Amino acid sequence: MTRSQLVIKNLLRNRRRTILTFLSIATSITLLTAFCATYRYFENPIMPSDWRLLLTVSPRTSLMIPLPLSYGERIVRLPGVGAITPVNMVDGLYGARDDFMFALAADPATFLKVYTEWHVPEDQRAAYIREKTGALAGRRTALKYGWKLGDRIHLRSPGYHVDLDLILRAIYTSEDESLLGFHWDYLNEAQGRLDKAGAFLVRARTEEDVPRLMQTIDKQFRNGEMETRTQPMGQWVLDFLAMIGNVKLIVLSISAAMVFAILLVVANTMGMSIRERTAELAILRVLGFQPRHLLALLAAEGLTVSVAGALVGCLLAGTAFALIGGYRVGGAMAIYIQVDVVTVGVVLSVAIGIGLSSTLLPAYRASRMSIADALRYTG
Repeated sequence: MTRSQLVIKNLLRNRRRTILTFLSIATSITLLTAFCATYRYFENPIMPSDWRLLLTVSPRTSLMIPLPLSYGERIVRLPGVGAITPVNMVDGLYGARDDFMFALAADPATFLKVYTEWHVPEDQRAAYIREKTGALAGRRTALKYGWKLGDRIHLRSPGYHVDLDLILRAIYTSEDESLLGFHWDYLNEAQGRLDKAGAFLVRARTEEDVPRLMQTIDKQFRNGEMETRTQPMGQWVLDFLAMIGNVKLIVLSISAAMVFAILLVVANTMGMSIRERTAELAILRVLGFQPRHLLALLAAEGLTVSVAGALVGCLLAGTAFALIGGYRVGGAMAIYIQVDVVTVGVVLSVAIGIGLSSTLLPAYRASRMSIADALRYTG
């Protein structure tokens, strides 16, 4: 019998314990992987590929303060600006159950020039731009609510204190198909023509224009009516998510507690298994096994269970994130969390550390015990 076969045989001798330990590790690692991937997202958010040219211009002091509409007229004249649109994120309640959704109010013509990756049939594009109450929805959103072209959509906005009656004129396809857009002029008119924009979305012509525009725009309004903060779309998403609290600290705290809980489970299980087999380990030493051989065999058992549980946990977490890709935080900003190579490496390292740390101490004690004492050991 090879050493690998011996490890497997020992793991299967108490199948219920091994299966329960494996399931505990897999469940815990699934959650740990989810937290690690979420932390990675907050460090470097994953965005649709075409967002690298998108900038957001918002008030420096707070995302909740609007900007004068005239700012957009000045920004569009800057070299390197491909397209610009005012945007307001409208909190909408839809349907009999008041389903919560965010809609984007933007200039329809320039909005589709900013989001060039959105694919909209020409006839639908023209209808959406032409009609003031026209709305544009992502394919996923339209399927979710059973919307068809020409359907009326009534949104009630508690934040803006307006009721919006929209008509679906266009359905787009893209990486992110979860948005609902409508005319900014319609919202401005419903508010009594305040001529204030929540922010401006700017599309740079080239990647080389991005850093220059960030500096130029903010410098232009440094002593103006409202100072601005221009940043890439990814950073704006992070700022938006930061409004719900210090998420990274929460994730780190829960992850640390999760690792400690897994360590306790595996250490208790492996310690119990080794104590029960102390006499058997003494017999193996009589047959010629050295203490280092026994230590390696016992460590291999802990590693096998831990790593197998970690692999299954990574697979489950990756599948879950794939299924909820584009999930909208609070119904607003779509996020795309992925279980990447770095996350898998971190989780596997944690699993290996747990497997070794939970096994080596009881294994060392059992392998170093005198053969006579080990044969008499009853646990």
